[in-house]
Amino acid sequence: MRAIREMTYRGSHFERGLQRGLRLRDTLTVPDMRALPGEFVEGCRVAAAQFYPPVIEEFEGLLRGGEFDRQAMTAYYFARLESRLGGCTMFAVQARFRRGGRGPILGRNYDWAVEDLPWCRLERYFPADGLRRIGYTHHWAGCPDVLNERGLYLAIASLPAEPVLAPGVQWSILVDMISECCSSVAEAVSVCARVTHLRPMSYLLADASGEIAVVEATPRRVTARPPENGFVLATNRALGGRVLADHGDGPAAGRRVKPIGPRRGERSKEALRRAERRFKQAVELLTHELPKVSEEGVRRILTDHEAPICTGEHEQADGAPWATIWSGICAPAEGRFKIAPGLPCRQPYRSFRLDA
Repeated sequence: MRAIREMTYRGSHFERGLQRGLRLRDTLTVPDMRALPGEFVEGCRVAAAQFYPPVIEEFEGLLRGGEFDRQAMTAYYFARLESRLGGCTMFAVQARFRRGGRGPILGRNYDWAVEDLPWCRLERYFPADGLRRIGYTHHWAGCPDVLNERGLYLAIASLPAEPVLAPGVQWSILVDMISECCSSVAEAVSVCARVTHLRPMSYLLADASGEIAVVEATPRRVTARPPENGFVLATNRALGGRVLADHGDGPAAGRRVKPIGPRRGERSKEALRRAERRFKQAVELLTHELPKVSEEGVRRILTDHEAPICTGEHEQADGAPWATIWSGICAPAEGRFKIAPGLPCRQPYRSFRLDA
């Protein structure tokens, strides 16, 4: 059984940034991002500061703790554009279609480069002036899965890369803001609608009251999908939905900025074909589990090898081994957050709570 490392961050935003910087000082290599125009980097920093002012305090703590070069880390923290179209699958089932327990139940597999497994850890946040939260991540700055003390759950999955035509807000900053400040799906959807997004992402949302939704956010457009037939589902493909915001093509000056990440071609087309297979398989499996989906039923879906939803190592475009590096099950109304730290067909789920 693979061990799960745990980290706890406390105090003000500056203090939490300082803790993170101290942890990363000898382990994080900041890449050369001088290819990004300086005005674009500054635009992303300003956009984040306007959207969520405390992020600047946290960033200053990170700089001090990690002793990073300010210019290089500013670009990396606020304006990075690199993207990989992974193999994630995530879904939420409404409470009235669930067997056992209270409120909705969620399942997700996070697929990524196996080389990032050593970075995986459970993180707890006890802010001085915000909502407490628990999350799981492979990332140096943000949690792709997070549950806060009010019972709001959020998970992310990447969408196909798009040209970035204007400065925007990084996904990790958006997740921090929502998880620290929002109590409901409605509040989180509203936040997603009013921000300009830097990276194309799907956001799976659920709250303790029973609301569930998927928000698809790209530099151009933000849409929301409500549950259908008792559930919402997302893989790494855009389905659209009710339009919440339409940014069009953005400022002409921004067109000089090119996305870093998957390009159009056979490999990216194959990634989308795999996403389509996972989506269809998950719909079929969820429909089979209805009208009452149990936690064991959620596990059966997450360990599917036909699509496959649970993916073993295989070669990605860059040659790196790719797999499900963690699987999660969450019951927001019960405050339960379960993680299998690797392939869910091999690694048992461990249960965590915010205060234990």
